[in-house]
Amino acid sequence: MKENKLTPGSNMMWEASRMMLPEHKELMNYYQKERNRKTKPELAEEEVNVISEQLSDSMLSKSEITIELFRAFGKNAFKTGTVAKFDTQLTQIKLDYDDEYEWIKFDEIVGVS
Repeated sequence: MKENKLTPGSNMMWEASRMMLPEHKELMNYYQKERNRKTKPELAEEEVNVISEQLSDSMLSKSEITIELFRAFGKNAFKTGTVAKFDTQLTQIKLDYDDEYEWIKFDEIVGVS
């Protein structure tokens, strides 16, 4: 094996990978990220009904609940608060917590406790 002047002891076959175009690097980063993507679990109709009931109960009784939100990358998020409003047209709920609020899409919800 012939020694390389740039990197002693390296193999010339891999020397080309030292210099990459920004587009190639960006594409490699994208594929690496996509490999870690999780798929959202499909909720059974019964689970959806239970979640809807718990959300309604929170809004009617002003009781605090914790909502689990699906995240494709990393761990799922948990939000705790009181459901203040249902927006069926935009399929989202308004969650009040600590003098703030957040709109949460129904599609993101995978659990309620």
